[in-house]
Amino acid sequence: MSHLRVDVDFDAFARFTSDGIAHLSPEGAVVSWSPGATAVTGIARVEALGKTLDQLFARVEPPLGFALVPEDLTIWCNDENRRSIHATVLTIDEGWLLSFGREARFAQIEQLKSEIVTAVSHELKTPIATIKAFATTLRHHRETAKNFDEYLDTIEEQADRLSHAVDDLLMVGRVGAEFLLRRRDPVDLNALLDAVCERIGPTEARRLVRDYQAVHITGDPELLTDAVGHIIENALKFSADSSLVEIEATNRAGAAVVRICDHGIGIAEEHLPYIFERFYRVERNLTAATGGSGLGLYVARAIARAHGGSLEVASTVREGSVFTLTIPVRA
Repeated sequence: MSHLRVDVDFDAFARFTSDGIAHLSPEGAVVSWSPGATAVTGIARVEALGKTLDQLFARVEPPLGFALVPEDLTIWCNDENRRSIHATVLTIDEGWLLSFGREARFAQIEQLKSEIVTAVSHELKTPIATIKAFATTLRHHRETAKNFDEYLDTIEEQADRLSHAVDDLLMVGRVGAEFLLRRRDPVDLNALLDAVCERIGPTEARRLVRDYQAVHITGDPELLTDAVGHIIENALKFSADSSLVEIEATNRAGAAVVRICDHGIGIAEEHLPYIFERFYRVERNLTAATGGSGLGLYVARAIARAHGGSLEVASTVREGSVFTLTIPVRA
């Protein structure tokens, strides 16, 4: 633990550094918040002043106590991705001094890079290996191959899987650049849902029970197709082959509401706050066989929010999940 006597103008000191600096009173309230602290945490100075760390962030570990202060804190932000930030703490006569340094930002960037590499490697490795194996079989056994068309179908299916993975990664880039919604056209939501169901394939489409009202909205039809497609594919993926998936579309209080209900494995309560995060995959032993980069639901919620709407989930383990997509109806 570090203790330091400081007699300085904190606001003036903060202007001399690009690192994040915060001064907390002996009661734990923010009395000074540098521009660097805003850059690192995303919290504006006017929002931070007078608040405690518990009020500003989702979680702080270890908790900032009045009697004993750890030298290092891990802080989880309230933003969509629940970023974690490392802070160094100094005990001073006037309270506490926190530093959100550049090293913490670089560590976050490196962690994100690592997550991207891991997710991409995992998602691309299987289809690439499958395509190579089936292509090699066809090359060496062209005349004797009895399942020629079946092999080609498998190669095409795995190529589509690669294409979807790349599309998801490109979409994540657009989300991060806040460059998502580029058009707003009239959309017949019922026709869009039917098109998504048919695209999934005749075998899986037979499991889909559809119940629509006449629903028309405005938005980007390609993005909305992606969002609905991710949710429906998830519902099919995590429920038994014989289990039905129900799709409802209704008008409610000036908004189009799409409910996608499955009767599959469900999602444990501790996972629900995180399933819309990038690369988050529920219980890897259950999801390993089904594949997926952990980007689908993140992209779907980003698309919903870009349209001024929302994507929520309710789930019970071994009973199933209900995803509710709400899009405001606009002229």
